[in-house]
Amino acid sequence: MKVGIIGRTNVGKSTLFKAMTMEEVEIADRPFTTIDPNRGIAYVKIKCPESEFKLKCNPHNAPCIDGIRYVPFELIDVAGLVKGASKGRGLGNKFLTDAMEADALIQVIDISGKTNEAGEKAENYDPAEDIRMVKGEIAAWITGLIRKVKARDDEELALSIYKELSGLRFRYETIKEGIKRFQLHRLDEDDLDDFTSYLLTSDKKMIIACNKMDITEDLEGKLKELRSKFDYTFIPCSAEAELTIKEAERHGFVRYDGKRFEIIKEINKQQRDALDIIAKILDKFGSTGVDTLINELVFKIMNWKVVFPVADEKKLTDSQGRVMPDAYIMAADATPKDLAEKVHTEVAKNYKGAIDCRTGLKIRNDKPIDNGQIIKIIV
Repeated sequence: MKVGIIGRTNVGKSTLFKAMTMEEVEIADRPFTTIDPNRGIAYVKIKCPESEFKLKCNPHNAPCIDGIRYVPFELIDVAGLVKGASKGRGLGNKFLTDAMEADALIQVIDISGKTNEAGEKAENYDPAEDIRMVKGEIAAWITGLIRKVKARDDEELALSIYKELSGLRFRYETIKEGIKRFQLHRLDEDDLDDFTSYLLTSDKKMIIACNKMDITEDLEGKLKELRSKFDYTFIPCSAEAELTIKEAERHGFVRYDGKRFEIIKEINKQQRDALDIIAKILDKFGSTGVDTLINELVFKIMNWKVVFPVADEKKLTDSQGRVMPDAYIMAADATPKDLAEKVHTEVAKNYKGAIDCRTGLKIRNDKPIDNGQIIKIIV
């Protein structure tokens, strides 16, 4: 699964990316810091089943810390978008192609209004303008691609659009349904606007990260206003606060659970002052908002599932005797056969069925898997 971080320049995208992945990326207070997309691994957290079964897991692809599994997914930090990108302005099509590579999107806005549309310092800039701009530029670009399509009938039209949008992770079924819903027989402007909007709403779901919440006046008022204008989920956060505490944790100064931290190593006054600021943010907001952002996108908006595949349904071990070593994020409609494909192509090739390890019962091959399910693949 791939998640893309998008937005206009200089709103904190790269800071959020680094806080989520701890990858070394260039962060600067200037436009177009990111040109080629940064790529890294981020994690969604889920309670490990080890305590439920009174076992000790042996993590392989998904670390387990204090009973919490950190399940990986790919994160892409895309270059900042500017108005006119669909016509080639700024990094233009490069941005849009990189963004559409993702299965889901996080748009970062500066909820404080302290940077304007050019990424320059400002006061009282309306972040709603950024949301409209990003949505409009992506839609205009997709519409432009669709206009290139030539087809003779409805079935050929669906396939031709699908091929034109190849690599952008739009599903053929969504395109067919959109053509049927909007009775799309010719590529005129009105039909295409509605059709493009349907494709994006269906296959490119997005959450809005309202960054810099800690320096925002009347945060609740600004969130309420945005929610009245757009049908998105808005999550307030402070990427800088999350990055600061993660850096302290990485260097062994603190122990951090996502809501609170404990100083475990001697620090100097400057470091203590910085941590005191973070502590005040955590006291006021309950968290930096970054974990909330990830969980909301993965589990509620995308309805993705975390699944634990095993080879022995009694011991919950893999073929090497490791207890629940792996955890995978799967799509909302993924079946046990899809999980077999995720584990290994040979496992999928020899797939004969699947067992729910909690109930011991066989799972229907066409039944979508459940979040947190432990599944034995029968080969």
